[in-house]
Amino acid sequence: MRKKPYTKIGIKRMKCFRCGNKAKYQWQICADENIYRPICEECDIELNEIVLKWAGFPDWKDKIKQYKEKVKHG
Repeated sequence: MRKKPYTKIGIKRMKCFRCGNKAKYQWQICADENIYRPICEECDIELNEIVLKWAGFPDWKDKIKQYKEKVKHG
C-alpha cells in the first residue's frame, strides 16, 4: 500500500493499476484508504470522463475534449 505520492520519475516506472500499461498519472480515493494508484494516460482520461458525467457537468463533452488535447500535447 502506497500512502505517499509517486515522484515524477517514480510514476513512470510503474504500470497502470487498471490495465497494466505504462503509468503516467496517479490517483487516490477515500473509499480505497487513500492509497496512491498509478494509472496510464488512457485510463486517466476515461476516469475523468466518468467523473465529469457523474458530477453532472452539462458541458462534459467539451471539457473532456479539451482535457484530451491538453494531455496529448503536453
